[in-house]
Amino acid sequence: MYVSRLQLQDFRIYRSLILALPPGVCLFYGANAAGKTTILEALYYLATTRSLRASAERELIALEATGDLGLAPFARLAASLQPQPEAEMQTIEIVLQRKFGADGDLLPTTSKTIRINKIARRALDLIGQLRVVMFAPQDLELVTGAPAERRRYLDVTLSQIDGRYVRALSRYNQVLTQRNGLLRSSRERGRAASEQDLTFWDEELAKAGVYVLRERRRAVTDLDNLAQRLYADISGSDLALRLTYLDTTPAHDLPSFLAALKELRREERERGVTLIGPHRDDLSIQLAEREVGSFGSRGQQRASTLALRLAEAELMHARTGDRPVLLLDDLLSELDQKRREHLLTTIVRPQQQILITATDLDDFSPSFLSQITRMNVDQGQIFPA
Repeated sequence: MYVSRLQLQDFRIYRSLILALPPGVCLFYGANAAGKTTILEALYYLATTRSLRASAERELIALEATGDLGLAPFARLAASLQPQPEAEMQTIEIVLQRKFGADGDLLPTTSKTIRINKIARRALDLIGQLRVVMFAPQDLELVTGAPAERRRYLDVTLSQIDGRYVRALSRYNQVLTQRNGLLRSSRERGRAASEQDLTFWDEELAKAGVYVLRERRRAVTDLDNLAQRLYADISGSDLALRLTYLDTTPAHDLPSFLAALKELRREERERGVTLIGPHRDDLSIQLAEREVGSFGSRGQQRASTLALRLAEAELMHARTGDRPVLLLDDLLSELDQKRREHLLTTIVRPQQQILITATDLDDFSPSFLSQITRMNVDQGQIFPA
């Protein structure tokens, strides 16, 4: 699959953009803040419904955006997808719109409309239509950041592969919110939540949680094998990169998950929060049996991060038969020339779309540049080079 066309309206710096994209490698280059990363962010958002940089979705709507005919400001993102050479083209679209309050002022909230092939759908239906793997400078947080970063890595990967995983994870998070609310309310009011209510939410949490746990564990086993080989290729080191899923519960089936919840019921009532489950788990990333985030050098951390992302792409291909679109945001700037060439050789595959951003062309060899499409980005304008 590849993206043949991207359309943006009032999305960050782009007031209006219609961009044709090639199926192979395309390099966007230009000064900082010119709009290069926004192209990758738009595709990532269309694939995952998540922004890499915005803390609130209203930040994605251009400041200059003005709604027509009295409508609130909005942003529109759309992409045309070519699944297979002979297959019919598909379209995906997201519209974000600000809301007016009763006094006519803009509210901080936004509405989101999603369409697949012009038919309104849910966000859960959109995920997996376009598969992407994003490499970004902040990726170092995968190994140095909080456990939530590593859980997100697993969730974004698996959500693009498995529609059932998306639904199970969504259900788990909904139930977790309800269960935590019940526990918190019980603690604050000084009376125990009813056993009947807790039993119901325990069962709902366990049903969704068991599937999430099973798929995460299975994915980590596969990612561990892939990342070991990829780390050796990237770093040239004989140190073994190992991935291990760290459970807060040994539950592998519904009865054992329910039993684990029951054991902690008294403590959870006292603390007003659910203490075990996928929302508390972590991913251990080790070199020579030591955590890379705590003991690895900057170079080892960067190589480990690259191995994780490449393993993510390989897992998607192995599970779906389709190579994801690779989005490389200023990735090569921190690598020396030898590692740049080696990395590009490692990631470039036939029939795979790769979009790269860079501030200039000096990071790339003349032979590489001669084989790809180049586009110059300048203040929200894109020009073929």
